[in-house]
Amino acid sequence: MAITVTTPDVGPGAQADAFIINGVSADASGCEELKAAPAAGKSIYIESLTINNGANALSHTIGEGETTPGSLDTAKIGPIAMAANTSLQWKFKRPVKLTAATALTLDSSGAGAVCIFAEGYVE
Repeated sequence: MAITVTTPDVGPGAQADAFIINGVSADASGCEELKAAPAAGKSIYIESLTINNGANALSHTIGEGETTPGSLDTAKIGPIAMAANTSLQWKFKRPVKLTAATALTLDSSGAGAVCIFAEGYVE
């Protein structure tokens, strides 16, 4: 259980703490960190999110923190039941705010390919 996270560069004019995350895993069932916790007093804000579910029907939960290894602390979105080879996309009119100094995490119900793409900022 591991996730590979790439962080494409944000374009010109983006605010200083803007981020783009692309996370790919063959098994995200052990709670995977998408973005590390920011400094004390700062929060991660999610502006858009896309989840692509691979060949297996799975449920995915987007949340914050991982105090107990393998388990996210608080679900923010989900669990979302997804059929094989499906995608869901959100563009939030108002960003989803995570608790200050907590990581952005993903937990899946079992093994299977998942790709998650998130955009946001830290403030």
